[in-house]
Amino acid sequence: MRIVLLALITPTLASAAGFQRLHAEQASATSFLKSNWNKYEENYHPSYVLDDDPKTAWVEGAEGDGIGESLTIPLSNLKSARAVRLVIFNGYQKSQGLLAANAAPRQLTISVRGLGGSESARKQVTLERKLGGQSFDIPVTGSVAEVVLTIDSVHPGAKYKDTCVSDVQVFVDSDVPYSAAVEKGKREAMLQWKKGRLEAAKYFASLPKTYPYAATSFEEKEGATELVAKRYSGLVDEDKDGYPDKGVPAKDFVPLLGQIETGKVVGSLASTDVALLQEIQRLSSAPPKEGRWFSLASKGRTVMPENFPIPELMAPLFHLDDATLFEAKGRGNVVPKIKEHPQRGYEEGKVLSNLLLLEGSTTDVKKVYFTYTHIIIERTSTTTTTHGIALLEGGKLTRLVTLESVEDRELAGTATTVNVTVPTYTGGKVSRLETTQLDDREYDFDGPEADSGIKLTKTAFEAQTRS
Repeated sequence: MRIVLLALITPTLASAAGFQRLHAEQASATSFLKSNWNKYEENYHPSYVLDDDPKTAWVEGAEGDGIGESLTIPLSNLKSARAVRLVIFNGYQKSQGLLAANAAPRQLTISVRGLGGSESARKQVTLERKLGGQSFDIPVTGSVAEVVLTIDSVHPGAKYKDTCVSDVQVFVDSDVPYSAAVEKGKREAMLQWKKGRLEAAKYFASLPKTYPYAATSFEEKEGATELVAKRYSGLVDEDKDGYPDKGVPAKDFVPLLGQIETGKVVGSLASTDVALLQEIQRLSSAPPKEGRWFSLASKGRTVMPENFPIPELMAPLFHLDDATLFEAKGRGNVVPKIKEHPQRGYEEGKVLSNLLLLEGSTTDVKKVYFTYTHIIIERTSTTTTTHGIALLEGGKLTRLVTLESVEDRELAGTATTVNVTVPTYTGGKVSRLETTQLDDREYDFDGPEADSGIKLTKTAFEAQTRS
């Protein structure tokens, strides 16, 4: 029934007077239902409202009925439009039984926002809980960049309080020339995202209980960022145009690299971490010609959880018991091969060096040094080089200390970042990460800034196990 309705509605709307279909690569929401690592997240993500598939849905993740939760769909920026048309497939449309079991929005406030976030239309609509699409036209006065749907009230579910929306199709009536190629590209990118997500879910279903992560998604809980060392004591506007041209160097400011060299690092780093950073500096400036180097190979494919702040190539460090170390002659390759990213339209390369065994043995690794290089070539070329030392115990990572530098051909200046990452294990799996970051960036692109200097940020990433 629903598939027939969709086939009837879509061509009609796409060819209606002036209305053209707009697509999005991904959608976002104020919340979505988190599921534990044994149930995966191949469904409830907000982007599933974009796939025209009744078997998938956005399911809000707030307590209660989800009143006040919202869904945001980014669109191609249009300078002007007469109207936006939404076709909403309300509730969980996979079956009549699931439609009744779950809650569905009864009233939604639809906000059309233009360039810069200004609102160009607002309308409250009332929906039925039924299979098939429900169409709403919204007059627009201004530009169009995104549509936001906010839940005002719901049809309660017979079994669950979770409020669901299966699909949202967006059409626009505008004099701005329509680009079918751009919209097709967005559609294909979204379907590739969905394909990869489903493949990952199937892979997680096949994993043994020893898999290293406690969940397929980690939630970031960021603390306040603190300026712990100011670069400038003041700014000077030489040509009196309202924008500073140069900064007056603070007498007591020492760049982060210089602080590491002297062992006097601002912030709350432990002395043992400072000593590890000094060791990293020595190893990165003059990699040893002698020593025990090992190439690292995972025994199986590793699928990274969402919002997990560690590069995929470094993931085996968390569980070296699930990897194999092979004797290597030296450091190995640190210059990645550049390949075109299949969906994003830029070129990219990344590589992990061999591991230098500093302490322990291949059967009981205690401490290793490595280099990770990541290059992105788009309008400019950005190279991020990360040198790190990992401490392990019983085959599991206990501490990761890294020193990162960024080189950008377009942005003149320097960027140095220190990260200390400490994982927590629950049942043998990573369930939490605590990171301490010191960031020292100085760019001349837009002139000096009053808050330039070394910034300290502490962040926690917690595994999401709510089902």
